[in-house]
Amino acid sequence: MITCLLDFAVPLENRHGLSLFHFLSGQWQLSVIFEKLHKIRRKMKKVVIIAIGAVVLVQGVFAADAKWESTVAAGLNLTSGNSDTMAANASVNAEKAGDVHEIRLGAEGNFGESTINEVDETTTQNAKAVAIYKRKFNEFFLYSDNSIFHDKMTDVDSRLILGIGVGRRLFENDNTKLDIELGAAYISEELANDPSDDYAAARFAFRHDQNLSDSSKLWLSAEYMPNVDDFEDYLLNGEAGLEAALNSSLSLRVVLQNRYDSTVPADREKNDLSVISSLVYKL
Repeated sequence: MITCLLDFAVPLENRHGLSLFHFLSGQWQLSVIFEKLHKIRRKMKKVVIIAIGAVVLVQGVFAADAKWESTVAAGLNLTSGNSDTMAANASVNAEKAGDVHEIRLGAEGNFGESTINEVDETTTQNAKAVAIYKRKFNEFFLYSDNSIFHDKMTDVDSRLILGIGVGRRLFENDNTKLDIELGAAYISEELANDPSDDYAAARFAFRHDQNLSDSSKLWLSAEYMPNVDDFEDYLLNGEAGLEAALNSSLSLRVVLQNRYDSTVPADREKNDLSVISSLVYKL
C-alpha cells in the first residue's frame, strides 16, 4: 500500500512541477513579447516624427524663393615631441534664406588623439548633423529644428533631437538678424553603458547673426532644453563663431562651442568646451 502511494505521489508531484514550469515559461514569454512591442512602439514613434519633419524640410528644400549658399571647411592641428597630438575637423553647410522660407543643412565631425610613451589615446571623437527649416509670416515664423549627435568620449552613441515651435524675428536689416524661439522637442538617446531613453522637452533658443563688414561676420546661438518631467534634467548648448574672408572663395573660421548635459555618469564631466579653427571654401 505504501509503495502504491509513493508510486502515485511521484508522478503527481512531477505533474505539478511541470505545470509550474509551463506557467513560469509562459510568463517569461509574455514579458519578452511586451518588451518587443514596447521597442516597436518607440521605433514607430520615431519614424512618424521623422516623417513629419521630413515633409516640412522637403517643402523648404524645394522652395524657389532663394538660392543655395554652400561651404566646406577643414582644419588640422599637429604637435610632435615629448607627446604627439593630432586634432582634425571637417564640416559642410548649405543655407538659403528667402522672403518666406529659410533652411540650413549641415554636418560636422571632430577627431583628436595623442601619443605619449608610444601609447595612443583618443581625446576627441564626435559628429553632428543638423536640418533646420523656418516658414516666415512677417516677423513671426514656424520652425523645425532637428539634429543627430554622436560623442564617443561622453558615451553618447546617438542623440536624436526633433524640435518644432514658433519664433519671432526681433530685428532684421542688411547686416543683422536676431531670432528667439519657443517650442517643444522629442529627444531620443542611445547611450553606451545605460538603457536607451526618450522624452519630451521644452525648448528655448535664440540666434544672432551679424555682418561686421563686407568680408567678415559673427554669430551667436544658444538653446536650453529641459525634460518636461524633470527640469533638473536638461541640455544647454551654445556657439559663438567668427569668419573672415581671405579672398572671394576662402575664409578663416573660428568657432567656440559649449555643450552642457546635467545628467551624465559619475566619471564624466557635465560640460564640454571646444575651440575649432578651420579654413572654409565657398562652393
